[in-house]
Amino acid sequence: MHIRPAGLTLACALLGTALSPVALAQLQTTPVTGAVTTAELTGEVVVVDQTRRMLTIRTPEGRFEVLNVPDEVTRLDQVKIGNRLTISQTEAVLIDLKKGPSAGGVGATQETTVERTPGRKPAGAIIDTLTLNGRVESVDHAKSTVTVRGPNQTVTLGVRDHALLNSIAPGDGVSATYMRVIRGEVRFR
Repeated sequence: MHIRPAGLTLACALLGTALSPVALAQLQTTPVTGAVTTAELTGEVVVVDQTRRMLTIRTPEGRFEVLNVPDEVTRLDQVKIGNRLTISQTEAVLIDLKKGPSAGGVGATQETTVERTPGRKPAGAIIDTLTLNGRVESVDHAKSTVTVRGPNQTVTLGVRDHALLNSIAPGDGVSATYMRVIRGEVRFR
């Protein structure tokens, strides 16, 4: 259950140091493009290995899936053989154009949040967010490309919407935000 959204290559190319909160607050953001994918896995728990933090489930189709349980899941001891487990994973990427003071900053921020659903059964979500920032170095209208500099490399990207090239200028910032949300819920028999 591993999904790679289109545009993640851009996000990885821009990886660098973090922007200051003051610089982020001064930016104006214009969404450019985005993509979302979701996958769901449901099955009956057949093995619980608390020592290795692993679960094995049998899907309705009869496949066996082994899941590594992250440390953020604190109620693994309440999951029992025979429980029904549903896990959904949503991945999203959003590419923004940033204009204004300090818009061309290069850097990255990363955050992980855990939301626990209250109640008797183990349930909740783990949300990982990675935002990567780069600076527009050049715009080539004839080739419909934009060259973006990150701290470690410079990449040239094709732009499908030719009208978008008119709103991009050297020095503008580009931000790629990648988010992965994993939700899980255990239903007791």
